[in-house]
Amino acid sequence: MSKKSAILLAILALLFMPLSSAFAHGEVTKASPSQDGKVLAMPSEVSIDFDGQLQSLGDSDINLITVTDATGRVISDASSLVEGSKISTKILLTDSTGLISVHYRIVSGDAHPVEGDYSFTVGETPIAMSATGEESEKVAESSQEDSKSPSLPVILGIVILVVSGFAILRRLVKK
Repeated sequence: MSKKSAILLAILALLFMPLSSAFAHGEVTKASPSQDGKVLAMPSEVSIDFDGQLQSLGDSDINLITVTDATGRVISDASSLVEGSKISTKILLTDSTGLISVHYRIVSGDAHPVEGDYSFTVGETPIAMSATGEESEKVAESSQEDSKSPSLPVILGIVILVVSGFAILRRLVKK
């Protein structure tokens, strides 16, 4: 195999190889309650699982979950429990309903700090009614359609990578 062919194969392999989870820092694999989920009653705890072990520094709270209700009131315990790749916190005020926000800050196994937010809804959600009194399904349908399509920046990034790869390949082949 010639040197050009080897370089060409290496570039192609890099272009089409999926990114390894090793490059990801503290990706959420599961949340309970789930992101954008709906539950009838407030759970007694909120937990988040990550793709790797979480760092800990003795008694220091470097990994935290803060849960707030629709009014901005903190309804979770001030401390969080870390067990391997899972972090959880107890809910102190279980009478809250409506949109509940979860903010987390963790330090992943590779020592990178990661912060994020998500929300879920507690209680029955009101159904939009049309002027004739019929339930409106357009809102639910449009939100389902939005969640199925990949985001524009991701698509543009892939296109740029592919075009760049082919430009490099073309240049190498001409030499």
